[in-house]
Amino acid sequence: MPIKTARWLLSGISFAAAVLALLSPWTAASPFSTPVFLWVSKFLALLFGGMSAMILTKMSPLVIILPLLGGVLFALPFLRLQKVWKNQRLNPHSYAAALGIFLVALGGMLISVLTRAASWDPWQVIELVLVVVLGLLLIRCGIAIVRAPRDQSALIRPLGWIMLVTGVCFSSFVLLPVGVIGLAVLYFMFGVVFLRLSIRT
Repeated sequence: MPIKTARWLLSGISFAAAVLALLSPWTAASPFSTPVFLWVSKFLALLFGGMSAMILTKMSPLVIILPLLGGVLFALPFLRLQKVWKNQRLNPHSYAAALGIFLVALGGMLISVLTRAASWDPWQVIELVLVVVLGLLLIRCGIAIVRAPRDQSALIRPLGWIMLVTGVCFSSFVLLPVGVIGLAVLYFMFGVVFLRLSIRT
């Protein structure tokens, strides 16, 4: 596939991921649908003294396929960051962030398939741990971008800072909804970066 076509495709994928991030509370296709549900049913329940909702889902191919497809969609822009800035120090962090997103999607799929109770379930704890780890990976990736040279794109520093703040929101879990919004902004910026590169070349 020609480089210009690949960048156009990555731009479209990034914009689609931004929309999917905003739809996280309403669609299982988003890797962050289950973490948002856990935030509402567990964190808000503890904060306001309410009851946790039951998770009762039927085993179906869509329950497995949709979160994993969403995870791939979210991971691809991170995997292609090294093609944008050619920063060797950034590469392992962007790959780790992509893997973290896919693991969150995998965790959400396992919760949907295996969890049947309103009380805390080991799978739910694993999902929360994955979200916190993803936040830490985003923080590290954001730091690597902020420290990168500015010779490639004017958006490089803002992108790094948004990634850093989003990572802090995820790693705290308390600010998870803010992190999801930050992630939507982040993917929108990814889309703009890839779009600019495809227009230039």
